[in-house]
Amino acid sequence: MNHQISRRQFLGTAAGALAFSQLPGSWLWAQAASASASVVDFIHNEIVAGSFPGAGLLVFQNGKLVLEHFEGTYCSSTARDNPMQRDVTHMLYSFSKGVSATVVAIARQKKLIDFDAPLSTYIPGYKGEWKDETTIRHLLTHTAGIPNIPLGVVYTEEEWQKAVETCCAAKVEWKPGSRSEYHARSGLFLAAEAVRSRIAGRPSWESICREWLLDPIGATTLSFLIPTSGAVSITPQPKELPKPLNPATVGMAGQPGGGAFGKLDDMIKVLQLHLNGGTWEGKVILERESWAEMHRVHYRDRILQAQAENRKPDHEPFALGWKLKLNQKGDGFGVGDKTPEGTFGHAGIWTLMGMGFPQKQGALAFISTNPPTLPNLSRIRNGITDRVYDSLT
Repeated sequence: MNHQISRRQFLGTAAGALAFSQLPGSWLWAQAASASASVVDFIHNEIVAGSFPGAGLLVFQNGKLVLEHFEGTYCSSTARDNPMQRDVTHMLYSFSKGVSATVVAIARQKKLIDFDAPLSTYIPGYKGEWKDETTIRHLLTHTAGIPNIPLGVVYTEEEWQKAVETCCAAKVEWKPGSRSEYHARSGLFLAAEAVRSRIAGRPSWESICREWLLDPIGATTLSFLIPTSGAVSITPQPKELPKPLNPATVGMAGQPGGGAFGKLDDMIKVLQLHLNGGTWEGKVILERESWAEMHRVHYRDRILQAQAENRKPDHEPFALGWKLKLNQKGDGFGVGDKTPEGTFGHAGIWTLMGMGFPQKQGALAFISTNPPTLPNLSRIRNGITDRVYDSLT
């Protein structure tokens, strides 16, 4: 894609949206347009520098598109140099946690589960030692003490049940709630199993998410099933092609905490639901109490106390499923340096992130088509987040 053409189209979209919002004065419009150009140039320069071969960015404010930029190439199952476009489906990795946690919260408001009941209430085999103290709240805040359970593909019911048995047999590493450490797969997986156990017929996680969340908000491309048609990007890019998309080659297949696929537009829809306070087109999807539980730092007091005593906190600012901005500098999740408390979202391995800014009613979805080197990861993610935040009026 030609960078200059893309940039003009991008700023034209921004200008139209900014005009729609009736900004008070040309200086403010110029400032926002300049910030919009800044993030486009930032992404372009990273592609030129070889940080990644391609990237995509969508930014919405007040439910309307204000920034759009797709540049470079992506890798499909058969070719590397496909032009990056908006209609490409991507592996969403751990952004899936925000999706699945939302569905778990809906299950709670349906009175199928209780965040603070022992997990063994729903998974009888999860018992013994500290397991008896484990709750769904611990699972969703990365404090359950089981971050290193080796869980692979759970695409079939047989694979899912074997994973449940693996979790039930695993040793808990610390007292639940006493500290946090990122649970890449186990936390959301067990929370999803708890929900499934309470529904007659044990429907698949895909069908539960589809009925309760994805269809109601029109997120048609977001799915825990592997796409069988359309343009699909493979990231990280495999060393050899072709690489067919199937459960054997997608290591997170079916995982509630990392197995979703979708387009950036549907990532935005999930974030927008949360910016709306849990409503979608006038319909309540997340009741206010459920929404509030997903938007507070659950160990806030402990974090602030440790900071006041010049100690490293035992906990990170997690809500239920989302990573929140408290007072930390921009981190690997991409919460930004300039953003205020309450910014929320999630990253997906080293390739993508989705962030919501309640104070400005804005959201971004960003993806690169191959991971940047780890030393550059935080710089790039937070550089994008801060520039986008500055561009929102």
